[in-house]
Amino acid sequence: MDEKALHDEQRLMRMMRKTLTSIVRDTAPRDGNPSPLTEATILGIKDCLVVISSREAELAQLTGRTLDERPRFADETPTSHAVKISSIPKKTH
Repeated sequence: MDEKALHDEQRLMRMMRKTLTSIVRDTAPRDGNPSPLTEATILGIKDCLVVISSREAELAQLTGRTLDERPRFADETPTSHAVKISSIPKKTH
């Protein structure tokens, strides 16, 4: 599978996950009212989210990314910095 197809599939998985979680959030029981979703539908949504999550992990591995990546603001202080190997002094015995 080529790089573009992998990124397109990642985008699709992200869209499906966000849509399903929005449906769950929008139909969540409020003020003591029962959920409008049947138990079978709720289980189906859970199963879909598990499959989506698994595929997202596979795609992340295939593209060399991690699932814990988060967007950063341009003015945010970095939590790490790169060090050139050549700047590390050699240890002599």
